[in-house]
Amino acid sequence: MTATAIAPALPAAPEAPTVVKTSNAVDSLLYRTLDMKGSDLHLVAGTTPWVSVHGETVRMDGLSRELDAETLRRALRQMVTEEEWKQFWAEKRLDFSYQTERSNFRGHFAVAGGEPMAVFRTIPSVVPDFDDLGLPEIIRSFIDDEGGLYLFIGVTGSGKSSSLAALIKLAKEKYAKKIITIEAPIEYRHTHGKSLVVQREVGKGRDVDSFAIGVEDALRENPDIILVGEMRDPATMSAALSATSSGHLVFSTLHAGSTADAPARILEAMPADRVADTRAQLARSLKGVVYQKLLPKKGGGGRVVATEVLMMNQAISNMIKNNNTEGIAGQLLSKDSGSIPFEVSLVNLVLDGVINESTALDAELRNGSYLRQKEAGRRN
Repeated sequence: MTATAIAPALPAAPEAPTVVKTSNAVDSLLYRTLDMKGSDLHLVAGTTPWVSVHGETVRMDGLSRELDAETLRRALRQMVTEEEWKQFWAEKRLDFSYQTERSNFRGHFAVAGGEPMAVFRTIPSVVPDFDDLGLPEIIRSFIDDEGGLYLFIGVTGSGKSSSLAALIKLAKEKYAKKIITIEAPIEYRHTHGKSLVVQREVGKGRDVDSFAIGVEDALRENPDIILVGEMRDPATMSAALSATSSGHLVFSTLHAGSTADAPARILEAMPADRVADTRAQLARSLKGVVYQKLLPKKGGGGRVVATEVLMMNQAISNMIKNNNTEGIAGQLLSKDSGSIPFEVSLVNLVLDGVINESTALDAELRNGSYLRQKEAGRRN
């Protein structure tokens, strides 16, 4: 669902929940953000607009006037429905999709100092091609699995949504399947290829009230592939694991510091009486974990993704089953496992001349690991 500022008498077409809206005061700032090649527009009362560009947050070009609270409040109010505006003030947060004539955006409202603030993430209109993202080739094979759980982790803005969208695009073009995505909000809009793609948005007054309910619904809708936008609570985690146990292929995102931390992160979130069952389900269902981070390119001009890939094997399954998750990190170094340590990705990017070595040293996940991988030689 997309909030709009069109006249109430003009209904949104049922087949197009994201509707191009009439001009809003914020639109000109969004267009400036696009012209600056920015990823995010930040609006906070008492300061000028700020824009995130290639990982740095800077003041918007050419604007010196600060946003006063009343002006910002009026502008943001125009972007959502009356029901959503009331929901925002009741919950002090709101996530929604927003579309202009030039691009799509993921909107987020919050409160700071008693006044609304907003962040708008730019969402390209075209779903990215896998080959253009710079991801390891092994990730392409995830869509060929008949079932199991694949997780993507990384901080906000690390490209997880783009990677997942690219995989869905690959799957729909290669296979005749049913794909259901459950997102909050929907970012990339997929057309149908060989596959039927159904996208549902999570939120009050939208398609479904929660991720967990969305997954439960999906199990009654005969899907082959389920994309869960985020596993943010025990109910969603349990529902996603149950889906894999019934033979579905599930993709999702999770907050964790590295690929090896992902199983422990899920187990720690579970109530005590669910830990044993969850451990057994994870040992059976988890197939791979991808950690990604966007790093500044050498000489400027954009960012490039660095990636860690942990592929499950029997040793890792046994570690999860036997509550020895601390040993998982060691499996990343197994050369025949298909796994790719993050620092190997960094070494490759430095040797290819894509990033500076100082960038790689700052980005390493484990102290001294970049230099150890560099001394060991390049490994793809």
